[in-house]
Amino acid sequence: MGLAICSGTALRRNELQHSTPKKGLLEMRFSLVISTLARPVEVEAFLQGLEKQTYKDFEVILVDQSRSNIYDDIVERYSAKWPLKHLRPDISGLRYARNFGASVAVGDIIAFPDDDCIYEPDTLERVNAYFCKTDDTGFITGAVLNFDGAPTTMGRWLTRSQNLNQHNIWTGLIEFNFFIPRQMFEKIDRFDENLGIGAPYGAAEGPDLALRLMAAGSQGYHDRTLLVRHMDKPTTLSGERAYDYGTGMGYVLRKNHATLKTVATFFIRPFAGVCLSLVRRQSEKAAYYFKTLQGRLSGYFCRAASEAARHNSGKILS
Repeated sequence: MGLAICSGTALRRNELQHSTPKKGLLEMRFSLVISTLARPVEVEAFLQGLEKQTYKDFEVILVDQSRSNIYDDIVERYSAKWPLKHLRPDISGLRYARNFGASVAVGDIIAFPDDDCIYEPDTLERVNAYFCKTDDTGFITGAVLNFDGAPTTMGRWLTRSQNLNQHNIWTGLIEFNFFIPRQMFEKIDRFDENLGIGAPYGAAEGPDLALRLMAAGSQGYHDRTLLVRHMDKPTTLSGERAYDYGTGMGYVLRKNHATLKTVATFFIRPFAGVCLSLVRRQSEKAAYYFKTLQGRLSGYFCRAASEAARHNSGKILS
């Protein structure tokens, strides 16, 4: 693993970085892998956020699946500011793009920001301070603000900073605010490409990765002061989306040997949502919760999850 840059040494390394023509070949502290499809405005907003970072030892890896030249101008302008690798894979899909981008990363710490999120100015500085204290072990995640600076309305999340375990990982991990030592990421064989948007199981690739990190001996931490901005998702209820997300969660619960407490919690919640919505005569909400429960059951009891569990016998940290 490359040299950790802690207080007092960052300037010297940044000076080296700026004085070297082939700066993209140097070891970096952070590798930021952004998978994107036809969102140049959002990507530029993210890059503008990086310009404001108080910690600047990073590379950007843009995995461009647009099959066009819409990012060329952005790449040309920002590659003069810091190392920027513009990749155009033949294969499409978020589940492949992140692993493809990670394959060329050189940073000590790797992260996978969404193409429509924005880091706070001190995001990378806070993450670096955490890993300096832990000697580049463990992993860290944080909280989300919407673009107005208010807490996100996307789901329910932990309300205080704390260590993560196999139960609270489900309410404590934000995938686009998730920083991992690259060597550990590679050691556990990266993202499971059966998970995520467009995959057989439509979500929970982040919790799955974190659970496998914990099984390999990493301790995770949720830091409420580590902030990333992201627009709130639409509040409209989608039964199809609820089912897809549910299958991913169910699959990951089974694959990673979730405890009875955790399984029961995440099956009882949507069942209770169905019942309460029916009592209140909210048929649309009842249907949404039913599809969530149906998806989780389907993912948990499918043959693929059973097979994955048999091949994934690592002990999870409690």
